[in-house]
Amino acid sequence: MPSNYSLFYTFDGDQPARFQEARVFNTTVWTAAGGAMTWGEERRDDYASEAQAYAAYDARCQAAQADGYTLARATLIDPAVFDFALLQTLVADAARLAFDAVRRAHPEQHINAFALVSDDSAMTIGPMANSREALAASEYGEEMLWNPAEWAFDEGGAYFDSAYRLLLQANRELPFDVDFDNFRSGVFDACIAALAQLDAQGVFGTGAQRDEGVLLFEVSDSEPVEGAMACLNPPVVVARFEAWMASWAE
Repeated sequence: MPSNYSLFYTFDGDQPARFQEARVFNTTVWTAAGGAMTWGEERRDDYASEAQAYAAYDARCQAAQADGYTLARATLIDPAVFDFALLQTLVADAARLAFDAVRRAHPEQHINAFALVSDDSAMTIGPMANSREALAASEYGEEMLWNPAEWAFDEGGAYFDSAYRLLLQANRELPFDVDFDNFRSGVFDACIAALAQLDAQGVFGTGAQRDEGVLLFEVSDSEPVEGAMACLNPPVVVARFEAWMASWAE
């Protein structure tokens, strides 16, 4: 049965700083609050009827706005359906802003690598970036280029909080009936599609500039997602990666 959900933020500049979220299902109102990109503190309150629960939910939402929080998302959540299209939109918006944040923070650097990194449970999404200068200064050489965990920059992570909230419903004790394997693969596909969408729009450069850049989606402590490298990079970058991989086999 679909349930109402609302997400609110305060901001530091244009990045989320603190969140409040509320969800009502059956006769229960669930809330959470805390800093951006944190689990936050949860609370559950049970009521005698659905009408009382929905009235309490509305009151929580009004209180959040009275406390200076801005409504970011209000929607119905169906426990049996995960909104991968919404996830792709949220990730694409966040990745664009994060990439711009890195360039603003390091104007003296030539940013030529950007990645989104998730985990095997598909609970997190975060940005990493690197530059021509950082790669040249690294003692790891070409190996650094293909390992986002070793990259120099991670500005803009808070932009992904809205996507993170969407993913957390699969990890909290909330109604969630989506098969995990389908959820996990769908999350990864949405992240790759979001990066490909931005790349097609020229966000990461075009022509010769793009041929010098690397775009990755990684799952930490897990095998590479099949097809992601070729989907996200021009042939010259894929060939460079394959040559590096071949060097390890020699």
